[in-house]
Amino acid sequence: MQRSEDLRRALLSLYRAMSSGDAASVEARYSLEPGSVFIGTGASEFWTDSAQHNADVRPYFDGSRGPLQWSADEPIALCEGSAGWTIDRPRLLLPDGTTLTLRLTLVWHLEDGAWRVVHSHASVGG
Repeated sequence: MQRSEDLRRALLSLYRAMSSGDAASVEARYSLEPGSVFIGTGASEFWTDSAQHNADVRPYFDGSRGPLQWSADEPIALCEGSAGWTIDRPRLLLPDGTTLTLRLTLVWHLEDGAWRVVHSHASVGG
């Protein structure tokens, strides 16, 4: 495995898209391949269908729930061939002014020359 600046840039680009209110740009970074799994911070946030995941989380990224601001901590980005993973503790500023520190692991796959998320697992840190 090796450090990947391309994958690190992909993660930072995802954070910018999630902060911009451009849900279509966020969704384009998630794989639609079968076998993708996404786990959020809530007990019911467990998706094995990419399209359903995108539909369910769209209100968080299209601005309809108010602006969210994502800030990277010190992301780690590694890859081996067409698979990669990023680990970070991003800060998330909510519309009400609350700041959360997340623990976020994303597994990426290189699809048609672009890194796309095939697995995510987020939890709220202390």
